[in-house]
Amino acid sequence: MRFSFPIIAICWALLSQSVASGAAADAGKDTYVQYCSSCHGIDGRGGGAVSAYLNVKVPDLSTLRKRNKGVYPADLVILAIDGRRKIRGHGDPKMPVWGEIFNREVKDPKVTEVVTVQKEKMIADYVATLQR
Repeated sequence: MRFSFPIIAICWALLSQSVASGAAADAGKDTYVQYCSSCHGIDGRGGGAVSAYLNVKVPDLSTLRKRNKGVYPADLVILAIDGRRKIRGHGDPKMPVWGEIFNREVKDPKVTEVVTVQKEKMIADYVATLQR
């Protein structure tokens, strides 16, 4: 059986996309664990190692979709992670302003905002996998 170049190219593209999305999922989990799990816990339910020492109740991130009528509010999650813009109804920020922290971590000023938003999106995408 002989395969033509387009078929091989399509298969390669699909395989690459699958591997890339798997790598992105791992990066999202790693980023979440690094920045978020100490408060929100590995499972996102709010039982992180430092949550008992906080003056506020840490929200359960695993029920965001349920609390939003079955729709995961990715845009609001990204805004909450960023923290640089006040979200109506969100009140005063109770968690670190990760947008500022992520910005400071980027060494190349030409890509600062892109890298910051990319990190926030990776975390939000991972939190989407925690929904129950």
